[in-house]
Amino acid sequence: MSSNPSMLKIRQLVRAIIFASLLTAFSAGAVSDAFGQVLDFTISSANGFQPAELQPGETISADINLQPTSAAIAPFAAVAFSCTVTSNQTTTNLPQCDVSPSTDTPPAQVSVTLKALSAAAGLYTIAVTGTDPTGSATLTFDVTVVGTSADYTVSVTTPAVPSSVAQGFGAKATITVTPIGSYTGNVTLFCLSVTPAVLSAPVCSFSPSPLPVSGGAPPTATLTVTTFGTSNTTTAKLGTSRWLYGLWLAVPGLALVGAGAKGKLRKNALGLLLLLAVGGGFLFLPACNTSSNSSPTSPTGSVTPKGSYTFTITGVDENGAAPTNATTGATVTVTVD
Repeated sequence: MSSNPSMLKIRQLVRAIIFASLLTAFSAGAVSDAFGQVLDFTISSANGFQPAELQPGETISADINLQPTSAAIAPFAAVAFSCTVTSNQTTTNLPQCDVSPSTDTPPAQVSVTLKALSAAAGLYTIAVTGTDPTGSATLTFDVTVVGTSADYTVSVTTPAVPSSVAQGFGAKATITVTPIGSYTGNVTLFCLSVTPAVLSAPVCSFSPSPLPVSGGAPPTATLTVTTFGTSNTTTAKLGTSRWLYGLWLAVPGLALVGAGAKGKLRKNALGLLLLLAVGGGFLFLPACNTSSNSSPTSPTGSVTPKGSYTFTITGVDENGAAPTNATTGATVTVTVD
C-alpha cells in the first residue's frame, strides 16, 4: 500500500517539533539542576567607593543599586544585605562595614558605609552580598587605608559668649587642638585675620599660650576677644569720716569749764570753745569721693566701630607646623553693638 507524500511530510514535521520540544525541556531541566534557580534581583554600583582610599578615623560610602530581573514576578521578595571586610595582611583592626537599610525590596538603592577607625594601612576587600529566596549575589570593592603622619587640627568647640557686646567689653570662646596619630607638641594659637578690617578693630588673645598637646584628651584654650571703648569717670556719694564726730564731745566740757571759771581763765576757755566751733565747721564739710571706671582704649584713642567681626584662628607648633585644616580654618564671630 503506497503512502501519500504530503502526509509523510506533515508527520515528519510534527515529529521534529515534538523532538525539539522534548530536547528544550530536557536542556532547561539540566541547566536548572546544574546551576540552580535564576535570581529575581541584581545589584550593581555605578561608582563604587569615592574616593577608594581613606585614613584611619575617616569614613567613605558607596551606593548600591537593587533592581528586579526580567524573570522576577511581582510582588518581589525582600533582599537582605550583609557586608564583610577581608585583607591579605595579618591584622585584627579591620575597617567596619555597614549597609543601610539592611533589608529592602527592589527596585531600591542602599548605602554601604566603611569606617577605617584604627585600621592599619593596607589594601582591603569589601564584599557586599544580597540574598533573597532565589539566591545570593555579591559585589566586591578594593579600598586602601593609607597611613597618617603625626599632625593636629584646630577647632572652635564653644562659640563666643556673649555673642554681642557693647563697645569696651569682651567675649570668650573655647578652642580645641586635636592631635592626629601620635602627635605631641606645643601649639601657639593666634588670630590669622579679623574681618572687616577697620580702625580700632577688636583684638584677640589666648590662654594658655602655648598650648601643650599630648596623647591624651584634646586640650583646650580660652580665646578672649577685646573691644575698645571710652574711659568714664563717675562721682560717688558725699561722705564724712566718722572719727570727726568725736571732736564734738569736747564742746560740752569746754562750756562747763568756761561757765565755772573766772577772769582770764574764763576768757581763755571761751576763746578755745569759739576756735573749736569754727574749726569743726571746716572739718565737717562733706568730702567729694570719685571713682574711675576705665574700659580698654585703642592706641589711636578711638572706639571699636559697631558691627559683626569674624576671627580666623590657626596655630603653629615649635617646629613651624600648621594644623591640617589651616586652609579652611576655625572662625569665631562677635557682634559689637
